[in-house]
Amino acid sequence: MVEAGLLYAKDSTKVWDQPRCQIITNINNQHLEWVRPKTLKAICREKVGYLSKKTTIYVGKQEPKTMQIIKEILKKNPSRQVYYGSGWNIKKFGNKRIYKDNGGKIILKSKKILSDGLWNNVGLAIRVARDLKISKKTILKALPKLQFEGRLQYIKGKLTKLLYSKEKLLIDGCHSEASAKNLASYLKNIDKDIYGIWGIQKHKHPELFIKQFEGIFKKIIAVKIPEETNSCKPQQLKQIANRSGIKCDMAPSIKSAIKQLSNKKPKVIASFGSLYLIGKILSLN
Repeated sequence: MVEAGLLYAKDSTKVWDQPRCQIITNINNQHLEWVRPKTLKAICREKVGYLSKKTTIYVGKQEPKTMQIIKEILKKNPSRQVYYGSGWNIKKFGNKRIYKDNGGKIILKSKKILSDGLWNNVGLAIRVARDLKISKKTILKALPKLQFEGRLQYIKGKLTKLLYSKEKLLIDGCHSEASAKNLASYLKNIDKDIYGIWGIQKHKHPELFIKQFEGIFKKIIAVKIPEETNSCKPQQLKQIANRSGIKCDMAPSIKSAIKQLSNKKPKVIASFGSLYLIGKILSLN
């Protein structure tokens, strides 16, 4: 079973001629710096144009334009079966999510999966599992154990000792417009004040990225990603945020940014913008 990632033509997992199945999650305009031309079509071609021709292909939920491009590319792939994000769905009822396919319904519960984007990944995984005859009982047993480290994750550890009891530290390695929208959608439902710690790489379109958070943060602190030469300078990020109407200060380090935001008032401090930044935070924690 292979989840085909970016630049799959030369990917380390492209070593089997006939994998049991190949899985494509959501494709969007991230990682454009790796393709020529820098277009969504080029990203799609890299993701699905080199898949095995003797497998079952599962394509996750996509924007209509993206799905159209994928279908056009896969017309030339004679694999035995291709599923285009169909045959299953997840609907939200209050705090519950219900997965449904031809085999029936599954009520989904998890304290660790917080966003619609991640739930779509779970739904895709369940669809594959059901086709492989994995029982509903096993799926339900697995759900509470699922965790996407560094993706919409509340953490506890050394760094949270810098906080007061009513403060929470949330991390998300989102670094594209699509993943920023996903985080913003989650944050809009939080009934506490929200503050941010932002670091991002230069080629990740910081202007477009931060616009997705207008009206969400009370204030954000811009930081340089430690040991990353391609990281945007905090001064630059402050100017970009201010142009989008987001109040922004700067800090020389992750720890100092946390200390700058912490006080006795209840709040969520969300650190976001780069998986490299989140990796540093997890290491410090």
